[in-house]
Amino acid sequence: MRIRVLITLVPLALVALAAGNAAAAASPPTYPVMPNQYFNGVVNGKTAAATIKTACPGPATGQTGHPVSGQLLSVSRVSDPSSTTNLGFTGSTGNSIAAAPVSSSVANAPVTLTEYFHGYAIPTAWTVPCEGDGLIAFTPLPGSSTARTTYVTVHFTNIAQ
Repeated sequence: MRIRVLITLVPLALVALAAGNAAAAASPPTYPVMPNQYFNGVVNGKTAAATIKTACPGPATGQTGHPVSGQLLSVSRVSDPSSTTNLGFTGSTGNSIAAAPVSSSVANAPVTLTEYFHGYAIPTAWTVPCEGDGLIAFTPLPGSSTARTTYVTVHFTNIAQ
């Protein structure tokens, strides 16, 4: 009887182990942000024309609110670009990248990204337009004379209406 149970459980354990290894292998590798690297900012998987969902009660036109949870910021490294137009550059000292909305009226705490291809949560505490267009700046830190910020165009969409 014990042998039958063992014969049944061993294949199940091997299947579970194989599935776990396959899931781990499917995760893309991450790499540390380092000096003298070109990069793209990424918002919800897009390098331009990204959407950030907001939840704003009542009429949203001209109002500010907060992003909903489950949205991501990241940076992707660009090796040997054929053109550096619209790319960020970490400069001679950059080892992280700060991402934050560009706003003339509200200072939002930036998200510090230290790895390429790693998703970082968009803070639900950010204050952003409930709807309309904007920019997310990706700025190398520490700054240097050779560092260059890049921007991702975003459209804020109120999902509470």
